[in-house]
Amino acid sequence: DSRPDLYRSPGSPPSGGYDARNGLPGNQCQPRPSRASAAALAQLPGSILQRIFASVCPQSQDESYGTCEQSSVEDACMLCDLRDLAHCVAVCRKWKQEAVKLLYHSIRIDSVHYCELEAVLAEKRKRRSSFFDRNGEPEDPTQARLKLLSRALREDPVRRGRLVQFLKIPYMLRESCQADLARTIAVTPNLRYVDLPEGLFTDEPACMTLRLEVQARCLELRKMTYMGGSEYSLQALASGRVWTNLEVLELIRIDMEPAMLRQVLGCLGNLRALKISETASVSDETLVWDETMPPFPPLEEFILTNVPNVTAEGLKEWLVLPEARQALKVLTLNGTGVRVWTLQELVSYVPHLKHLSIIDSATAAMPTAAAAPSVQPLCSTSLETLHFEITAAPSAPKYSGATASYYNYLASSLLSGGLPHLRAVYVRDPNFPDLLLGLPPPAPAYADGRAARPASSGSSRGFPAPMLPPQPQFAGASRHRPQGSLSSLNPPPPPSLNHNPNPRFSSNNPFAAAAAAGAGFLNLPAKLEVFTKGDDDQLDWSFVQVGGVGGGGGAGAGMGGPRRGPGGERPLSSYGLGADVLGGRVDGWSSGAGARRSVLVSG
Repeated sequence: DSRPDLYRSPGSPPSGGYDARNGLPGNQCQPRPSRASAAALAQLPGSILQRIFASVCPQSQDESYGTCEQSSVEDACMLCDLRDLAHCVAVCRKWKQEAVKLLYHSIRIDSVHYCELEAVLAEKRKRRSSFFDRNGEPEDPTQARLKLLSRALREDPVRRGRLVQFLKIPYMLRESCQADLARTIAVTPNLRYVDLPEGLFTDEPACMTLRLEVQARCLELRKMTYMGGSEYSLQALASGRVWTNLEVLELIRIDMEPAMLRQVLGCLGNLRALKISETASVSDETLVWDETMPPFPPLEEFILTNVPNVTAEGLKEWLVLPEARQALKVLTLNGTGVRVWTLQELVSYVPHLKHLSIIDSATAAMPTAAAAPSVQPLCSTSLETLHFEITAAPSAPKYSGATASYYNYLASSLLSGGLPHLRAVYVRDPNFPDLLLGLPPPAPAYADGRAARPASSGSSRGFPAPMLPPQPQFAGASRHRPQGSLSSLNPPPPPSLNHNPNPRFSSNNPFAAAAAAGAGFLNLPAKLEVFTKGDDDQLDWSFVQVGGVGGGGGAGAGMGGPRRGPGGERPLSSYGLGADVLGGRVDGWSSGAGARRSVLVSG
């Protein structure tokens, strides 16, 4: 009805048209399906259909090497998406031909529906045919789904089991239903990843049948874990007949001679990621060049956790090989013999390093540049993510401030402009952003609430600004303030382009010294995210984004929304080792731990 609303009869649609069925204005009405639309769908190529079906069921494209718990899709009901994809199979033959490839490519069995349907189905499972068994124990839906999957693959005359490459099942299911899991694996010869019980990784007798089945059927396996007690099975890899295409290898509490370990690693030509944790048998001898043993293989991701006998000298001996230098992209040093002041020696060997993580406990302050001339600021043009988690050792005095010199060293490295492409830095110091901004130290506690005389430029010299090159004082006093909101702080204004050496009132200007230190802010990367947390309060997380634009000056601070979840970020590991890259504490740095976000922007 094109008449004005005043003259329109009650119940008539408004001007511009209205679609009561879709609730949209007439000019935005959705077109109705017709014979032409069905003909257009029939002419779509197979590649377009696969992209459409992948949007219907996103987990069908999951090709990660993470467990079922680590690779779940956020804000989605994966069982409902799988049901919708199965309905697409039943539409027509052409859709079936393309949808089946996705339906069996990456199979995932979930315990429950992550939607309102779970409550309805749980109530139906309680019902029994007998009146006296109405409140009986409901059946296990995950176990029933695994049995149906095993029967469907074993009885399928087309043998669609060869399409299955990834099989992910919950923890309790793979621990309790090993027989059904073995039957399923027997008809899936092209499996690249499967969730297996932990007993298989330790060579427990109860899992020996399953291990033999996996070794005989899954020749294309890409990831395997060996724990303490499975050294004999690990030595079988040296024969060259068991899992020769492994890309990810995890060694946990393994006690093996360096020569035998080098023989095992030398037979894995496709190895891309290696994790070694909680072992003292791996040392520099395992990494150095030896003509009597195969060379240590080049890796894209190398993760060392609680391996105290590996030092920087051993890593440098391995990185002498050109293949190792060019391939390494992720390096994690958690509780090793590598010290902070030797990091630059390692970083200079690796031209394509993207992620560096060092987690260590400090008992004393870091050596100064005068005492150790070899100490150099961090400098890398390829580094994008840095985990610099230095905490005080239990043996260190409580108020010694042993970690202050380490974070001063990191701040001077950032302000010197040696890390131009760094996107994120993780530290264990809640006041670390203050070092980057050059803020003055806090007022003493006894002066709180009193009218204090403004500090002059002469008196402010007693509190040196953060160390800027070319004379960094790595062991100097920490310029920290009590933890609080950065939105209440006003950083010093940038120095003017027409700088007057004798400005008016310069003798009592409280920002005179801090303004000179603020020039180092321009050397920071264009966009830097700083994640901080303290040592005592493990639930106190903070997020600061520092933005420095060349030619701009100054900084502002404010509080924003929560940090993005893992679904909106690029994974740190390409081989399912993201939690290990973060030192085993991937949940601690997420938004679920009560993160606060402070954003600092230039200008």
